[in-house]
Amino acid sequence: MNQEFKKVNSTIAQVIQRAENMSKNYKKFNQPDHLQDYKCKDCNDSGFIFEKVNEKTLSGKNNRRDVYRPCSCAEKKHRNNRFKNSLIPNEFQDARFDNYEQKSNVQRVLFKATQDYLRAIPKIINERPKNNSLGFLAVFGESHFKSLNMEERLQAKSDHNNFGIGKTHLQIAAAKWIMNNIRIPIEKVNEDDPIRTRGCNVLCISDVSYIDELISLKMSNDGGSDFLKSLNNAINADVLVWDDFAKSKYSEAKQNLYYRIIDERYRHRRPILFNSNEDISTLNEKIGYAASSRLIGMCRDRVYHVEGEDYRLFNRN
Repeated sequence: MNQEFKKVNSTIAQVIQRAENMSKNYKKFNQPDHLQDYKCKDCNDSGFIFEKVNEKTLSGKNNRRDVYRPCSCAEKKHRNNRFKNSLIPNEFQDARFDNYEQKSNVQRVLFKATQDYLRAIPKIINERPKNNSLGFLAVFGESHFKSLNMEERLQAKSDHNNFGIGKTHLQIAAAKWIMNNIRIPIEKVNEDDPIRTRGCNVLCISDVSYIDELISLKMSNDGGSDFLKSLNNAINADVLVWDDFAKSKYSEAKQNLYYRIIDERYRHRRPILFNSNEDISTLNEKIGYAASSRLIGMCRDRVYHVEGEDYRLFNRN
């Protein structure tokens, strides 16, 4: 009996809670608009603004009909969602072009290369050329450093440093600029439909964490759904920003993943902005010649081989 009374009491409590929620919702949606707590006063948080427009019928008479257009707040929400989904690392949340230091020659070269690329990005997004990507590579790859003895490594590091020169900062700033400025036409269903556009979806991934996550998901027992979702995010993003590219420790399984992502983006002409501490020869060894060939081909003359002083060692403020 006690169990039955407990069940009855629980049911009654649930009914009372639902009634209270319904009462609150009724009061909210049935009070005057000026008393409701809307974030956007133009559209009352609907995302659309309805208007009356005049149009002439076939008989020449004026006819008024209701039309709607997206509210400016809708695009703001979409933009906020794009930034949230872009996975920009916390340490680069403030990365912008106006706070990028151009104290050395290599920093000026990287800055100009990024600006030149962004001037071309509207055409790249809309016309989808084969040569659509931007890459920063080392002159002397990290894998080469590891093959040297300690004395040789220190000398090579002094002569051919590729760390801390601002590659990631610039490409994250570029990602933000693209999300704020680039619009992509939405394919019309009917010929007479108005031209509509959407924001550009950018995904930022860090090589080691992303590739290791893919390997872990692939080995899990979830049927592969999470693995495919994560993989397809990198394949289908309008623009992919790949930080510390080819940093992950080599394995054949990882090499296959590099090829799969790059090959899909290569075939569908979706751009990649990448930076790597490997040079062209060590890159071939890490990701495979087939993937490397496609990636470099996507960049063509937008591959920059760079080295310079590590600003982290000299800027301690």
